[in-house]
Formats: sequence, structure tokens, C-alpha cells
Amino acid sequence: MLTPETRGIMAHVNNFLAEAKLTASMDHPRIAHFIGVAWDSLSDLCVVMEYMEGGELRTLLTGYEASNHPVGINHEKVIHRDLKSCNILLNHAMEAKVIDFGISRERMDQTMTAGVGTSLWMAPEVMLGEKYDDKADMFSFGVVLSELDVHALPYAQAKENNRDPNGRRMPDAIILQQVAMGRISVAFSESNPMSIAELGKACVSVDPSLRPTAAEALYKLQVALAQALA
Repeated sequence: MLTPETRGIMAHVNNFLAEAKLTASMDHPRIAHFIGVAWDSLSDLCVVMEYMEGGELRTLLTGYEASNHPVGINHEKVIHRDLKSCNILLNHAMEAKVIDFGISRERMDQTMTAGVGTSLWMAPEVMLGEKYDDKADMFSFGVVLSELDVHALPYAQAKENNRDPNGRRMPDAIILQQVAMGRISVAFSESNPMSIAELGKACVSVDPSLRPTAAEALYKLQVALAQALA
């Protein structure tokens, strides 16, 4: 939906329509279905998506964190570029689907350099304005795996453990510098199955070539699930 601040700016309207067009072209069981576009006028537009009763994954995890819920996870080619728990919705059966392709781009042969996305989930190469490809999404996926495990926002423990003399937590900008240098990473709990923790740590490798592909990650998750159900 266009906000009151942006609905009168034609560039924002065009970007909104481009997002709607891209979303309408997506057809995958793990992407929220596009219903249509509703409007009162050209400057008052909104995209209508399928209803996901479970809401945002981030909201669920925040509730888990507040209630001290036990941690652990044992219970067309497009680069999303802003994959995070707030962009994953859950239906009544707790099945997850991805939303918000506002800054997605169809993957081309060449890599891209535009620095976009939400910083705490963003791959180092994207933060630094370097060339990147679909492995940037795998880094973000690894951050989401950490959220699923510990229920906290990315790098929450690092911020808590690195306060200045006045008791203030380390700011995001410093955290992200440390992440890019490989000195700080997202957390995984000891109760997390080793195979899932190893997958998550591989996904958040600073070197993109060390990250698994989406197909490799899916296979490892399926193997871990089969072992858990055996």
C-alpha cells in the first residue's frame, strides 16, 4: 500500500505498480498468492494478497521470546534482496510463504551492485556495495534460521554483550562492520540440531562461494526433517 507521504510522488507510484506486476507473475506454493490491485484513485492503490491467518513470522518469534519459549528448531529466478522474518507470513497450518518483492529483481547473467534491503539481514557484499548474486538471499536465509532457533532479532546477543561504558548497546553500524569482517555472526543455540546449525552457519559465511545454494539448503533441511521423524 502507498503511504500518505508517497502516494503523490509518481516515482513511488510507478515502483508500486512494478512491484505489483512482478508479484502477479510469481506462481509458487511458498509465495503468497497475488489477488489483485484495488484503488480509489491513481494515487490511492493497494495490493491484495491471500489472507495468511498466522501473520508475520517475526511476530510469532517475538511472542516466543517474551514467553521464554524453549529455543531450538528440532520440533522464475528472482533475487528477493530483502528476505527477513517480517517478510514471511504464516497460514492457519503454520505453513510459511514469502511476501514483499518490492526491491526484488529478476536474476540476470551479470551480478548486481545496488545496496538494498534491511541491514540486519543483509549479506556483507550487499552492505559494502559490492557485486552480488542469489547467494545474498542465502545469507538472509541463514539469519532467519537463527531467528527460528533463538527467537531473538539478529545479533541481539552481540549487542547485549558489547555495551559501551555508559551501558549503551553497540549500534547497528558497528555490528554490521564486525559482521562484514567475520568477527560477529548470528547465534545458534546448543539445543539446535547440529545439521541445522551447520547449515545456518554455512549460509551466513562472509564468502558467498561458501554458502549453499537454495537447492542444497532444501535438501539438507529435508534430510534433517526425515532424521527427526525417523
